[in-house]
Amino acid sequence: MLEIDGIQPRLANQECEELLCQQYCYRGQLQQEVDVLLLKVNGRWHQLYFEEGIVFWRLQEEAPKAVEAQPGDPLTYPLIDLGDKYALKHAVISDCIAEPLPGGARLTFVFEDKGTLIVKHSDNKTSLRFIKGITS
Repeated sequence: MLEIDGIQPRLANQECEELLCQQYCYRGQLQQEVDVLLLKVNGRWHQLYFEEGIVFWRLQEEAPKAVEAQPGDPLTYPLIDLGDKYALKHAVISDCIAEPLPGGARLTFVFEDKGTLIVKHSDNKTSLRFIKGITS
């Protein structure tokens, strides 16, 4: 059974204004491809993250800012603009599907005429995959 903490925003048929991904690195090595997914819809920022197989949704009051690493700090949190990377800014989200997985969950974001973004969390690791849509 899928466990969700917080309220998943209404995303179907909404414009994706921004889409960012905060990653987590330790000593320069990627530890978590998706530490937090940040999505702006209807002028509001939403956070999506996972812990021990639970899906967390949180409303964020302000636009996200990259976490600045201190000199010598082994932890870094790069902020990746997925909206630019996959041309998803201003694309319409036609659906958001949340499904349970053994030891985790998968969220699938379907973008009209653009493709599908899959965020998979399993065994405390979160990965991201984009499947480009076929356009005519």
